[in-house]
Amino acid sequence: MSWISLKSAYLKITFSPFSLGFFLFIFIHCLSEGFIQAFIYSQDTVASNLITSILHQAQVPRNILGILDAPYGNTSLSVCNSLDPSLKGDERLCALVFRKGQPNLPLPTKFDLAPYKDGVDVSLNGKPIHLSPMCTLVLTYPHQMLLNAQREGVVLILSQFWLFALSFFGIVYDSIPHLVAAICCRTLTTAWSMYILWRNSDNQYRFTMLLASDDSPCKPLLIDDMFPRYFIWRQILQNPDVALNIIGFALAIYLSSKLIKARFPYMVRRLSIASAHRQQLFASITTSWRFSFHSRYVPAGFFAFSFYKRFVWVSALLLISVVCLWLEQIVNHDNAISSLTLHRNLYIALSVFTLVYLVPWIALGWYAVRREWKHAMLAFLLLATIVLASWILMLKSWSFVWTFMNWPLFTVQFTGASVSLLSTIIFGVISYLHFDKGLAHYLYVDDQLAQAGFEPDLFEKDVEKGHDWREIGLDHLPPRTLQFSTVSNNSM
Repeated sequence: MSWISLKSAYLKITFSPFSLGFFLFIFIHCLSEGFIQAFIYSQDTVASNLITSILHQAQVPRNILGILDAPYGNTSLSVCNSLDPSLKGDERLCALVFRKGQPNLPLPTKFDLAPYKDGVDVSLNGKPIHLSPMCTLVLTYPHQMLLNAQREGVVLILSQFWLFALSFFGIVYDSIPHLVAAICCRTLTTAWSMYILWRNSDNQYRFTMLLASDDSPCKPLLIDDMFPRYFIWRQILQNPDVALNIIGFALAIYLSSKLIKARFPYMVRRLSIASAHRQQLFASITTSWRFSFHSRYVPAGFFAFSFYKRFVWVSALLLISVVCLWLEQIVNHDNAISSLTLHRNLYIALSVFTLVYLVPWIALGWYAVRREWKHAMLAFLLLATIVLASWILMLKSWSFVWTFMNWPLFTVQFTGASVSLLSTIIFGVISYLHFDKGLAHYLYVDDQLAQAGFEPDLFEKDVEKGHDWREIGLDHLPPRTLQFSTVSNNSM
């Protein structure tokens, strides 16, 4: 990054008390949330690793999946090693291991349980405890929930830095779409933190019912022996997490609205200012710039381009998130889904292709719009459509559908990625329809001005007042600094 870029970023941050306050707010909020989420992740990791070690010691088959029905009614827990919905009755490879009101259920005979028919002896919270084979089967459900919570922790930690970057670029580049996108993301993170606070109590209720109730095959196990102070610590950490997110959401709306109110008139004037006003300044600096675009088409094209490039980045980030979550599901052998997924190699190939193609796809879309390369833009839109269709077709996979239906974070990430990718295609088409109407010329001129350290807002303010360009501090620029030609878009 050049000195001019750094200076411009500093000036934008310190432009007003609101912009400076907004920057300090997003920085402090990012660090605070990052630390809280890191501590929550460590708690999930400890609890998950404990159950993983018990299941490994008991030699519970890794392809057994726990399915809980009616957690607030006539609760039952079944373990299955197949998700094929076409199997009926006795053909289904599932067995009942817990039912509310029916203790002492018989050990299932559908699975090969010989290696762990006598159960396992473990030390929990400093106490030697014997866990029956049926109890170790029941543990498969809490194991799945804790593995999901552990993956969620990684996503939530990274999302804080993404939110910071989104808000930071909104300040530095006067980008209203960035600020609006940041508010939308904060809405989701705030709602998610509230859901997680409720889910902590819900998981405590479910785990206690399965592991420590009178109907549990694990009795006389106590929930505090299996998860010592786990739920208490999560509650302690999640209360400030929710409070910070609510405060952050309210402050983000207030400060962003102030910034948008201050910056929006500049953006409008920047797009609608007459060509004569621009020529007034540059006629004194260079005679090589010829201003010849259709000004009435630039605003629509510019706003379409602004939202297009925001959705490109949001789509990329959400796709990375959902693809990594899905890859972890089908690659991690501690996950039952990994063993139950048909066409697993095909799904891995599609996931790896999506991750690999993202960088060239973003670059292709970026240059295609800025330089109005029609064939490249069509290729970009075609690739985006293929990827969107491929992931929508993943809903034909029962393991993918089961993950989608039973893992709320995955549901939100997949839905968000699909919507943002569809929005990218829509705004990409709108941008394509505005090719050859002056947008590339306008963006090229702005790039040259930015490289010269020129602030368009300052120009518009002083030219409208009738000030001479020498009075606003451009007389020190080298004579050839702003000598460029934009006669033909093809030359760009």
